[in-house]
Amino acid sequence: ITWTKDNEPWNPKSEGKEKMNGFTIRKFDANDAGMYVGSIYIDMNGEISKCEVEVEIELLEGSVTLSIDNEEKLMSPQKAGKPLAIKCDLDLVNVKLKDPKSPDNVNWYKVTDDGDELLDDTDNISIVRAKGTYQLVFQAPTPEDSGTYRCEFDQQGVDAFTDVTIEVA
Repeated sequence: ITWTKDNEPWNPKSEGKEKMNGFTIRKFDANDAGMYVGSIYIDMNGEISKCEVEVEIELLEGSVTLSIDNEEKLMSPQKAGKPLAIKCDLDLVNVKLKDPKSPDNVNWYKVTDDGDELLDDTDNISIVRAKGTYQLVFQAPTPEDSGTYRCEFDQQGVDAFTDVTIEVA
């Protein structure tokens, strides 16, 4: 099999991509996009047959949509001392996560006038992934926990965020 990429001779073996009579692109990047053509010449008793296979590999732009699953419930004042979860849903298009189950796929912030404060697990707050959402969980919220919280995704050149404001009384 002889290969071309974008009408230029191309050798998958020289790029470490050959597999059997084809190739596998393991760590795809923008330079791998293009039109690949594999040409096979078969000699059957002096008669040469040619078969070509064309494969177009496109670089698709990724996108992310974030939404607060339980925003309606959070619009009313929340009871101090009663566990509270903010649930952020992540919808990905053409973005693959290294570990889809990791709570670190999103960051949680408390939005303040002095800048956004990155949140991490504490005695009162835990960040978990459960039931398909990324959750910011308050074990025993207090009125000081009232405010605006941001769920943010920023990976692979794609970023998005969504905010929700809660009141704890």
